[in-house]
Amino acid sequence: MTSRKHFFTKGEAPESEPLHYPQCGLDNVFLLNGFDRETVDGEEHITIHGLDGLWKAIGLHIILRQKTLAPQEARFLRRQMDLTQAELARMLRVADQTVARWEKGDTALNGTADFALRTAFLLSPTSQPEGKKILDELLQHIQELTDTDEDPSARAVFARKGRQWKQVRPRAA
Repeated sequence: MTSRKHFFTKGEAPESEPLHYPQCGLDNVFLLNGFDRETVDGEEHITIHGLDGLWKAIGLHIILRQKTLAPQEARFLRRQMDLTQAELARMLRVADQTVARWEKGDTALNGTADFALRTAFLLSPTSQPEGKKILDELLQHIQELTDTDEDPSARAVFARKGRQWKQVRPRAA
């Protein structure tokens, strides 16, 4: 089992409890380290180190790990790209109110808009240089698929190794 001590940066001691960080606009973000707690006049103040890097990491997590974008995640991505609802709407070729409804949770993003928002984030200066690397890998994979002239009726053979299934190349006869 992984313990909390495995999640701190060299030279930084782990906090006793993760810091809940809803100030980013998301309810499910917690920080193990990278911040200082200070009490001034009986009030606790938090200073977060490398805030831009943290926001980039959160954005990349959202676009790479979340299956469906939640309303607050769509808002977070838009804000990280420094876009208004109207600017994002124009970029995605939808009405301003459509973006507002997505962010309020009144309407779900359709698949095309979801993909376009994720791609826009990867192209934005906010996600660089990681965003470019991810897009380059995706484009390379698409190019490999395009260049493959495989018979669509060819057999797909799978074998289980341990707990995972993997496609295997059938042995030549």
